[in-house]
Amino acid sequence: MEPIISSPDEVDYTALPELGERVPRRGNRLSRGFWMFVLRLFGWRAVGEAPDLPKFVFVGAPHTSNLDFFMTAVTMAALGVRGHFVMKHQPFVGPVGWLLRFLGGIPLDRDRTRDFVSQMVDEFNARDEFLLAIMPEGTRGKDRDSATKGWRSGFYYIAKGAGVPLVMVLFDYANKRMRVGPTVWPGESYEADLPRIQALFAGIEGRNPERMMALGER
Repeated sequence: MEPIISSPDEVDYTALPELGERVPRRGNRLSRGFWMFVLRLFGWRAVGEAPDLPKFVFVGAPHTSNLDFFMTAVTMAALGVRGHFVMKHQPFVGPVGWLLRFLGGIPLDRDRTRDFVSQMVDEFNARDEFLLAIMPEGTRGKDRDSATKGWRSGFYYIAKGAGVPLVMVLFDYANKRMRVGPTVWPGESYEADLPRIQALFAGIEGRNPERMMALGER
């Protein structure tokens, strides 16, 4: 297998739990210490490395449980990362909407003529700093005949359209590790890159192994 797409030479990478100066941050030493304590209380650690860049897309997998969202939020809080996620726009009203935005939520209006990818590329282009977390797998249920079966390609085309890299986040429940990295820069073809991207998750076990999708399933 050929090496995955190379990153530009000028990008620096920082081993966790430290982060580079250009990575968007939130919180302070006290809040980071508290959430790091919570993470370790559950027996988990954040390992790997992140690029010292103000914009990129986190790609989380294997996504087999709603607990993945909780672990992602706690890990980001422990590291002091100011990340964002996407939800349908309906809940973004009143106090709930304020809380969702505070946590990094971005409302997605699927009734608009522009698609999800276009809306997210616009978000990247409109901001100086922007980290977007996406879990590209479809349904987590046992029914694999669903129309949402397999990996959705939006994560790839968002990164490609915005000119930013993809940073892998592996939900390693077997070893209780949130593994960050490697970093992948989109190439010429999604069809060519997808198997190599999915291969980076080989051997990683999600919370519900029976719901994991075989590599290459799409």
